[in-house]
Amino acid sequence: MSVCACSVSACLLLALFFGGACCATAACRNRCCVFVENFPQRLKDLRTSFHKMKDYYEDKDQIETALLDSSVLLEIQSPYGCRAMNDILHFYLDTVLPAAKNASDDFKPHIANIGTIFYELKRELLYCKDYFSCKKPFELESIIDAYNKMQQQGLYKAMGELDLLFNYIEEYMVSKRQPH
Repeated sequence: MSVCACSVSACLLLALFFGGACCATAACRNRCCVFVENFPQRLKDLRTSFHKMKDYYEDKDQIETALLDSSVLLEIQSPYGCRAMNDILHFYLDTVLPAAKNASDDFKPHIANIGTIFYELKRELLYCKDYFSCKKPFELESIIDAYNKMQQQGLYKAMGELDLLFNYIEEYMVSKRQPH
C-alpha cells in the first residue's frame, strides 16, 4: 500500500471515528459538535485531493504489507481512539506528508490541502478532548507518584490493596480465556 493510499485508509478511519461521535445538527451548540457535523465536507475535500494523485502513488507502491492494518482501526475504536488519531495525524503531518511534498512537485497543492485538513483535525481533537472522551493510555507513573507521595504509608496502602490487585488479575486472565 502506498503512502498516499494509506491516506485514504486514514480518511476512512477518520470517518469511522467520527461516525460514532456525531450529534444532530439542530442540537449543535458548541464548536466541537459543529466541527463533527461539518467534517463530512472536509472528508470530501480529503478524498478529492487524494484522488488527483492516487494512481501515481498506487503505481509506485510495491509492498504488499498494509501500513494501516486492522489493529489501527481497533485502536481507534478503543477508549484511546482519540489519542490514536492524534498519533496517526502527528505521524502523517511530521513524516509522511513532508516526504511526499519533497518527492513530487506535481502534487504539492493536493498534499498541502490534506496537510491543512489533518492539521485542523489534530487541533480540534486536542481542543475537543472532552467531547471525544479522549482517555490517556494507562500510565503506571501516576500510581508510582501517588505511592511516593504517601511516603511510608505507601507500602501499607499497596500491600493492603493486594486483594484488589488479585481481583484485577483474575478478571484480566478470565477475559483472555478461549471459549470452549
